[in-house]
Amino acid sequence: MLLSGGLMASCSSDYLDVKPVTDLGSSVVADNVDGAQVALNGICRAMYDGYSVGANQDIGETYINTVFNDTFGPDYFGNLTTAYFTATNFNWGAMTNTNTWYTQVLWMYPYNIINQANAIIDGVTDNTAGPQAEKDFIVAQALTLRAHAYIKLLQFYAPRWEDSKNGETYVCVLRLKVSNDDLALSKMSEVLDQIYADLDRAIGLYDGASGISRGYKWAPDKSVAQGLYARAALIKHDWAKAQQMAHDARQGYRLRNATELFEGFVEPMDDDMWCNSNATTDVVGYYSWGVHFACNGRYTQTWQLGTGAIAMDLYRQLDPNDIRRDWFFTPDKLDDVKEWYEGYYNRAWPYKLTEADFWNKNYILSATTRANGNLLMAAAYYSMYQFYEVNTNPDKTDWYMPYLDTSNGIGVRPVFFGSQYKFWGKGGYSAHTYPYMRSAEMVLAEAEAAYMNGDETTAKSCLTELNKLRIPNYSCTTSGDALLKEIQLTRRIELWGEGQSWSDFKRWNLPMVRNPWIEGNVNSGNCPATYKVNFAPSDFDGWRWGLSRTESDYNPEVKPEMFYQ
Repeated sequence: MLLSGGLMASCSSDYLDVKPVTDLGSSVVADNVDGAQVALNGICRAMYDGYSVGANQDIGETYINTVFNDTFGPDYFGNLTTAYFTATNFNWGAMTNTNTWYTQVLWMYPYNIINQANAIIDGVTDNTAGPQAEKDFIVAQALTLRAHAYIKLLQFYAPRWEDSKNGETYVCVLRLKVSNDDLALSKMSEVLDQIYADLDRAIGLYDGASGISRGYKWAPDKSVAQGLYARAALIKHDWAKAQQMAHDARQGYRLRNATELFEGFVEPMDDDMWCNSNATTDVVGYYSWGVHFACNGRYTQTWQLGTGAIAMDLYRQLDPNDIRRDWFFTPDKLDDVKEWYEGYYNRAWPYKLTEADFWNKNYILSATTRANGNLLMAAAYYSMYQFYEVNTNPDKTDWYMPYLDTSNGIGVRPVFFGSQYKFWGKGGYSAHTYPYMRSAEMVLAEAEAAYMNGDETTAKSCLTELNKLRIPNYSCTTSGDALLKEIQLTRRIELWGEGQSWSDFKRWNLPMVRNPWIEGNVNSGNCPATYKVNFAPSDFDGWRWGLSRTESDYNPEVKPEMFYQ
């Protein structure tokens, strides 16, 4: 009941006419600390379970991050996403089309978290039976989750801080109690003040309950609260707070090393500060993010679709020695594939392919930029073996082959060049560990905030700390604007596919560009021409999603003209 109370399950066309359930009620958690813990676990479960909303069943933190923050950004082309969106909506028409489910999902998801968190914050009192430290820890977790949800709302529905008239722009409704009361929109500054207050209180409660720790990484703790504080402070351009909180958040965590970087994000690692831990604690079946988006996901095998490709514009900017390049199947991998093949099979590589063939219509379908014919498919097939050795690694016997298809005589789907092999799943439902927050993000947040604070020494130190593990013999030699661009580039590749891209570009006030595949032009992009875009930071009301009708239609205190002024 605790889980389903906040969820919205509907695929019908009348879902816009259903008033959302928000009165979960604090009574269900008020009796004892065990009930409060069950409620807290329900919120965390709702972050990666399926809702069956609109055109897809996988609506949770992972889906929101991938579909709305990665594929809507410039660095990740997701043709699985384009299968659900029309070209118009994928090219950001969805942001303003409030008559469809797109704008509702982004509003509904954070408020589900908020409503359930409020039930815990309201419900756990002095009368709740149980040790005070345990109660304080659970309330701290609920406050952390509420702050996270409001940060999500700001990312999508608020303007950039510099465009907010010092926070005077109205953005969303501050719901701090369990109720269906009609409430007016609040200002961006008011929402940020509440986020800061929630996290300050949460950190204090965590400190007071120092003998208590979370049982799983899918639940928040003090480090997560500090990491969220850093995210909120970056939105506000509160650079000093962002630098300090990002630094504090990552204490006790190490960075993922070169070997771990290619373990497929299947099991929790030491650098995972917050993740769904789906691979080891729970399997949610075909609601799993891995089923849809892991390179060896079961739907990836069933459908003739890839799960995400890196934009060649980003790939070309990477250091030639950056090991993160091996997350992707790109034209420059052909010589590596040939060398591996000949060494493994002790026979000559039978295919004559060049990098230019990736811009040849005989090998690439221009409408989809999918490999056309057996040659590129075979190359992709062997590159999978080369980089991940799934066929020989005894620890990966329950990993399905990526892009597998036995119907075409080759055993692989016709993948897109740039296709990712960063994220994998294991077992029948492609179980995985999707990172909500990693120590690498905090290193890069600290670097960015330090730079904006005029502290280039710390910014360079943070960048070196991470990149020396990714680029052999790395040395940070940039300064000034070039240093900021290097920090941003590192963030784009390190956190690729982890739900940061669109909101980062928005926060950085940079344009959104998708360059298309052009026949014969080896310097062109790798997305179909249908999805070519070039949006300025001022477009789409400064990259703000339209006000959800699930709020404005049923809450008379919400005045759309205030939101759009």
